[in-house]
Amino acid sequence: MNHTLDSRNTYERHDPSNMLGRIASLPDQCWDAWEQACAFRLPPNYAGAERVVFLGVGGSAIGGDLVVGLSQHNDRLPVTVLRDFRLPSWVGPSALVVASSYSGNTEETLELYRQARERGACLAVVTGGGRLLAAAQADGAPAFHIQYRGEARSAMGYSFMAPLALLCRLGLLPYTRDDVAGAVKLLQSLSEGLSPDVPAAQNLAKSIALAIGDGLPVVYGAGFLTGAARRWKTQLNENSKSWAFYEELPELAHNSVEGFALPAATRDSVYVVLLHSHLLNPRISARYEGVEEILAQQGVAHRQIDAVGGSELAHLLSSVMLGDYVSYYLAMLHGVNPASQDMIDHLKKRLAQE
Repeated sequence: MNHTLDSRNTYERHDPSNMLGRIASLPDQCWDAWEQACAFRLPPNYAGAERVVFLGVGGSAIGGDLVVGLSQHNDRLPVTVLRDFRLPSWVGPSALVVASSYSGNTEETLELYRQARERGACLAVVTGGGRLLAAAQADGAPAFHIQYRGEARSAMGYSFMAPLALLCRLGLLPYTRDDVAGAVKLLQSLSEGLSPDVPAAQNLAKSIALAIGDGLPVVYGAGFLTGAARRWKTQLNENSKSWAFYEELPELAHNSVEGFALPAATRDSVYVVLLHSHLLNPRISARYEGVEEILAQQGVAHRQIDAVGGSELAHLLSSVMLGDYVSYYLAMLHGVNPASQDMIDHLKKRLAQE
């Protein structure tokens, strides 16, 4: 099947809207979002927030997941992502609430934003427009307006880097312009090596997509890479139109490993990707090794991917970019348009009628 991914005709036939270009734009998105958000003003009192709460679902919430990963070693600032219709009782005036909706019309996010406003929380919005932008403007809440055209999942550089920059400007997280510049430079280099022009034999993303084939991809992550594992899963769902799941270490070492053997048909169809970083706790890395041993013993196809770069931010973004390309190439193998979202649109229309 290598010839399929090494043929320009494949991309012309199945990617009429150039999803590939939007995936490749991640480095530019990250830099543009960082620069814009660093020039964005937030009320000084927001720096006194005792916790940060992201509101969002789907592609708009992934940015929050990635920020959660980078904040895990920050003892001063708990960061949470909420995907629901009910705001927990602990969200109040001491919380900085960041509502993220690319369309600006996401029902869950709008409802939680309303509740947070009623609770007197410090509000900020990251959106492409819609009702959320209108509500923020009416409420006088700071709103970072994403000037980008594409799908919510394609705007991840904005939904992640904009709130990260805002939190860094408030002194709530420690990343600097140099950190971001280094990560962006790495992404640019990686993107060149993952492009369709690089043959499958030398292209890591193509080789993983070919290994998954018609199988069931399952992605493992730990610590700050847990959000990257979730991103892989959702990109495989939305771009490749395939079943996919993700799990987190060390938790899966206490339960999932017992289920590797059965049923045999599932075991033989699963392909496990383990997203790893040498920056993780050594005891976590030891569990990666143990899980790989069990996968090998049970005959489960798998591959560990070691993140690259000089920081957690670079490791995180490099892992995300690889997964985006894998999902794209798997879509090409499946012969589907990665930009389509017929099932999601169908569900939204049905819910709108209720």
